[in-house]
Amino acid sequence: MNTAAVCLVLAAMACAACSASWPAAAIRSQEPVTVSRNGAGGYEVQAHRVPLSTDPTSPVAGDNEVMALAAHGGRLFAATDQWESPRPTASGQILVKRSSGSPWTVFERTQSLRVQAIDSFPIPRVNGVGTGHSLLITQAVVHGQSQIQWLLDGADSFTRSNSFALWSKSADVRSFGAHEADGVWSVYAGAEPTGVLRGGWSPTEHTLVFDPVPELTIARAARGQKAQKVTGFADCGGALYASINTKLFRRNDGDLATGVPRWTLVYEAPPVGAFNSGLRGLTCVTHDRAPALMVSTEGSGDVYRFDHLPRGPVAEGTQHLVPTLEFSPVPAIRRMLGAQGIQVPATGRGSIAYVIAAYNNFETVSVDSVARQLFGFEWGYDAACPSTRRCGPTAFGAVTYDAAACFGVRTDAKTSPAFTLRCLSGPGLQPSGRVTPPIRSGQALVSIRTIKASPFDDGRLYYGGYDCNFFPADGTAWSASATLRALHVDHGPSAEAP
Repeated sequence: MNTAAVCLVLAAMACAACSASWPAAAIRSQEPVTVSRNGAGGYEVQAHRVPLSTDPTSPVAGDNEVMALAAHGGRLFAATDQWESPRPTASGQILVKRSSGSPWTVFERTQSLRVQAIDSFPIPRVNGVGTGHSLLITQAVVHGQSQIQWLLDGADSFTRSNSFALWSKSADVRSFGAHEADGVWSVYAGAEPTGVLRGGWSPTEHTLVFDPVPELTIARAARGQKAQKVTGFADCGGALYASINTKLFRRNDGDLATGVPRWTLVYEAPPVGAFNSGLRGLTCVTHDRAPALMVSTEGSGDVYRFDHLPRGPVAEGTQHLVPTLEFSPVPAIRRMLGAQGIQVPATGRGSIAYVIAAYNNFETVSVDSVARQLFGFEWGYDAACPSTRRCGPTAFGAVTYDAAACFGVRTDAKTSPAFTLRCLSGPGLQPSGRVTPPIRSGQALVSIRTIKASPFDDGRLYYGGYDCNFFPADGTAWSASATLRALHVDHGPSAEAP
């Protein structure tokens, strides 16, 4: 085992206790939380597998992770990768599903090992294109060059005229955001290792014009630290926010007075270990009838909310936002497993040592006419998988990841959020077989990275995921679909206490 691998494992193990290291004065007391099972007394959501490809000769057959889903122009898009693949020409794809009954097909074959982000944003009417238009944006290595590329509405392909070349083939984008300020609508790209790039919309050219000079840069950290990994954006309360490693920044719009930077640091979590991404899932929600931000912390998976967002320019050194702890997934997962007769210790060998919650965002979906946030998660055990559970990859012999595909549902009822855990179940969604390197399709699902409401007006949700966790894999990427009714969300008197 090399030094970098040892650092990674130690960081993952230590990070499960990250939230405990946060200064007590900086965290408001936890809101009342409930964690419930479905009406049948279990946690299962009946779903069906939606194969990415049924052709073993297709390049998609080697896809290992579905990184993100995006609904755009009446279609569903997916960004995939072939990280940890044994194939000599491993590369990710951009896929498209054109109707509820149609298969996934390749929209663009890339030369990127990982296509990490894809998103769709509505274009405001004031930008010269009328109403009802939207822009799909992603980043990939194509034609030997790393490019941010976008298309409008129902266009059938990306074009060179709607692209922006990054400075190196090794540069990539992990997240996108959009925000309108001073009469200009812009799309923002979180590019590693540079920072935040801004593409302003041209009302005359009907395209984005990117400034090659980043608006926000961070000095490089020590080797292995992901200081430049922009994990998310959120347009919230009239301002744009961005998360970079453990830091949360807010953009100041308009002409700035002396001493007011374009981007201001408004929150910083305690340091995390090498290779850890820090804050995940940055999302704007409504809490107590006001805009609020939500994030999770990689390692513990704890979910936090930021209220009382500032208005107007924020000067350097202004008092930072204060997090409210909403949900700790580790005890909730232990309770879920306990309901199935699986006792997981709170500490030591076999305990839950690592959680990622809300890889990309907390997806707001209307369920039973109530706006709720859905988010996938993964969890790993310290050294040993419980004998009655199926597990997937083991990171460097230290953390073994559960093979199930599970997610949380958040309901902001008045002032008290409630959380429900669910796991996908059904044909093709039961992890099968003993895993050996490389893990293959169907042997383990591990994580739900992304959730999207169907664009096909069929009352369904689409899920996608897998996380290699530095373990060899071949064809492990997956997608699935289930009805909204299958969630069986219930936050009534029978709900369990956390």
